[in-house]
Formats: sequence, C-alpha cells, structure tokens
Amino acid sequence: MQVQASKSILRIKNPSRKQFSEIAKQYQPFIIEDVAKYWGAYKHWSNDYLIEKCGNNIVPVRFFKQDFWNDYKNFAYEGSYEPHKEMKLAEYINNYIEDTNTQNRVECYLNEAVFEERFPEIVGDINYPQYFNSKPLVRLWFGLSKKHFSSNSSLHFDAEHNIFAQIRGRKRILLYPPTNYLSFYPPLEDRSGALYGSKVNPDSLDLELFPKFPWQEKIEFVLQPGEILYLPPFWWHHMTAVDDNISLSFWYYVKIQDFFWQKKMLSVFFHTAPHYLYHSISAGDFSVLKFFQMK
Repeated sequence: MQVQASKSILRIKNPSRKQFSEIAKQYQPFIIEDVAKYWGAYKHWSNDYLIEKCGNNIVPVRFFKQDFWNDYKNFAYEGSYEPHKEMKLAEYINNYIEDTNTQNRVECYLNEAVFEERFPEIVGDINYPQYFNSKPLVRLWFGLSKKHFSSNSSLHFDAEHNIFAQIRGRKRILLYPPTNYLSFYPPLEDRSGALYGSKVNPDSLDLELFPKFPWQEKIEFVLQPGEILYLPPFWWHHMTAVDDNISLSFWYYVKIQDFFWQKKMLSVFFHTAPHYLYHSISAGDFSVLKFFQMK
C-alpha cells in the first residue's frame, strides 16, 4: 500500500536562547537556519581537509549486509560482515566515500563517533549550541550515498534532546510524534533490549503487517547543508543520505525540570518508560538506566 501523507515542519532563523526555549516547549521538532552555515566545519570539511587534519585518526565503521534492517531477529549480523571495524579516517574516505567502483557493494557507515575523542584536531571548527545549560554528548556521522546503497538509520527514538547539525550533503528525514509506543512495533520479543527501535521500515511500509503504525503523522523533509534540526526526546525518526554527507548530533540528557517546560513530554514518558524498562531489564540490559539519567 502506497502512502503519501506528510505534514510540514517549522523553520526559524538564528533564534536567541529565549526564543529557542519558547518554541521548543511546544514539544515539536523544528529547523534552525543561519547558524551552522557560519561554522568552520561547514566551510572547510572537504575530504582533502579532513584527511590532512585527521586522516590517521582511528574511527568506527559499521558494516551491514544488504537486508540488515529487515532482519529483526535480535538485530543479528550474519555472513562475512563485521558489525564494527576500526580503521583510519583516510582509509574510510578513500575506499568507501570516494570509491566509484559500482561493483563494490559493501555497505558501511561511519556512525556515532565520539567527536571530541576521535577528532580533537577539528573541534574548533564548530560552535557548540548554547540552547541548553549542560554539556552535550557529541557524535559525528559520515555517511555515503551510492547507486546501490545510501547510509541510513532505522526508525528509532532517542531519549535525549537532539540538536542535529547537517554539515555537508543532504539527508532525507522522516519524523513521527510519539503518540503510542506500541504502535511503532518495537521488538518486544528481542532479547537484546533494543527497544528504542521499530520493526517498521517506513520506506517500504506494510500496513497489513503493521496496521496500527501512525503513517498519517509523518513529517518528511530534506535537511540541507548548514541547517540544524531540533528533535525532542522520544520522537521517532528515520534518516537516509541523499548525498555523501556529514552530520553532528548534540545530545542533551533530559532533566526533571524539562517535564515542566515541555509538558507534553510527561505523558509520553509515562507511556513509554514501563515497556522500555521492563523488557530491557528482562533481557539483562541494564544500560537502560541511562534512559532515566535525569538531574
């Protein structure tokens, strides 16, 4: 069944901290313009620049089999693919980003690299957003877009505020409000505790298999270079590379007072937390406690 419904997303230009807070308290995502495009990262992060500055730095690269995201049996890796491989940044750029061999069907993604640890030489190329009172956890994503494969993330949510800056290239983004946790078909039978994910592939949606999935609530857009997406905690999202691209996630842990600021988040939390906590701990995954790391 083909579905087309999509809602629009708010766009604002270079908000002050007070303006950001007033808009974000509505618990809706929005795009910030005229901020990241003035960063050194936006101006300088070409492949040559990155190789010159930190080409010998070791980075984590994840490899996938072609139907990886369609296999929800413990999210297992099979065959000869390695779930994670450490390599030099220059090797990743030369062998995968710049590879023009159409016969090379290896699917990989440099994702969730801890920015300050992996790339200390270029930390000064970004200006940390000042919208929150805490220090963020910053992750770098360096994906590719080829004829046979585009780097993507499965449909999932994060339990943190996410300031997502698109530095280079474009990303197609699908967002869904967290109306009902179970309607996103999290893998409750999965013993790995990966309950922030969904069995649904929104790019090939099967409403017979997932009839309660809230496809009508979809917000779809392409995030352009130099734009920033604010993504509230627990909002579901699916991202796909349109071009070879680099992004930065600035994650801020939720604090108790945030539930008084973003009042709509409280009901979402109480609906989601019991399922997430019970099934994760039952699976022996006590890292779920970070879900409640509030101050």
